[in-house]
Amino acid sequence: MQQVRDVNGTQLAVVRPASGGFPRHSHDEYVISTNLCGREAVRLDRASFDVDLDEVTVYNPGQVQSCTTRTPDGAAFACVSWYVPPAVLTALTGGAPVDFERPLVRSAPLRAELLRAARDLPGGDPALIEERLTVLLLRLLDLTGTSATRRRGPDGTSGPTGAGTGDGRIAAVLDRLRGDLSNPPSLAGLAEDAGMSREHLIRSFTRATGCPPYAWHLQARLAEGRRRLRHGEPVADVAHALGFADQAHFHRHFTAAYAVTPGRYRRVNI
Repeated sequence: MQQVRDVNGTQLAVVRPASGGFPRHSHDEYVISTNLCGREAVRLDRASFDVDLDEVTVYNPGQVQSCTTRTPDGAAFACVSWYVPPAVLTALTGGAPVDFERPLVRSAPLRAELLRAARDLPGGDPALIEERLTVLLLRLLDLTGTSATRRRGPDGTSGPTGAGTGDGRIAAVLDRLRGDLSNPPSLAGLAEDAGMSREHLIRSFTRATGCPPYAWHLQARLAEGRRRLRHGEPVADVAHALGFADQAHFHRHFTAAYAVTPGRYRRVNI
């Protein structure tokens, strides 16, 4: 039995399986869950692990999952599950594909946010719930890391390396972009330093990273802004340090990228 609600193209559900567990199955979406009542013994692809009440599970699309459950006498197993289409995640990473490396996250704040969204959804403010869930997704990206975003986009902790491109010039451009997040790059200057035409640089860089140099650098600056806001830095200071024309300029790009304002993101993370 499920109680399902739509949230901006995603589905949030309270799930109470009649059998008390789940047979082998998979989803086209990411599945982010936490248990309301009971514990699970999970089989995910070839891995096995237990899930307790203070943990959040994060499964990638296509992963084969099953579980058996344990509950107190007289209680039925229940969980909150959030089904997130891949397009929602790639919108947050600037187009870079996402592949969560860890299926299990122990985080009381994340669990509380997921439970709060499920509790507030009937009759709650849809925009506020959507905003909170977006922040939850961003926090999961930061906590678990994703091999795809580290390899191909600026939002992972390691950043893209250019490995596999066969061209050290692109790796050098990436190093230069990572080394200065305070100013937008000059495409002409990057191309000259790399010994390429502007067009060749754009084609090669986009092939290696999934986006052109300026877009990559903008996403890297926004990701750094997110980290600074989580540490409590004022929005105006972050905007200035990262080379945005003014606070409104930073606000516009941050909100477009993450669907939450910098001020709101800072308040819910410090």
